Amino acid sequence: MPLDSPRTPYLGRYLAVSAAVMVGIGAVNISLRIFTGYSLPSGAASIIPPMIAALHVGQVWGRDRGSVPDNRTAWRWAGVAGLVYLALQMLIVPVVIARANHTPEIIALVAVIIAGVTLAAIVINRLFLTMGAKGAVAGPRT
Repeated sequence: MPLDSPRTPYLGRYLAVSAAVMVGIGAVNISLRIFTGYSLPSGAASIIPPMIAALHVGQVWGRDRGSVPDNRTAWRWAGVAGLVYLALQMLIVPVVIARANHTPEIIALVAVIIAGVTLAAIVINRLFLTMGAKGAVAGPRT
């Protein structure tokens, strides 16, 4: 890796895709609730954004660099991207807390859920980053 390249590239792209997917899932969820009375499971709504974002970044990584990130680089990127996703989640926390009771138990529960989702996002980032890069390096199947 050249000295002028960042240690964790494409984080801005990851943030943009994660935010766009979160907004998209929110819009679909609101539409479903209005028209059918049902909504998406909250687990799906919270874990799909890092899946799609990491897969996209992996594809860009593979196309731009022509290789799959090594294990250490992939875990480092996944950890930093997990922190980016945590920051994105923290923008939503005031809305969740405002809709619920402001009891210490609710706040603790929300903190535990966010920590769990962040840890899951780190593992998912690692898997989907390399999956996307492998697919991009392999090229289209004919």
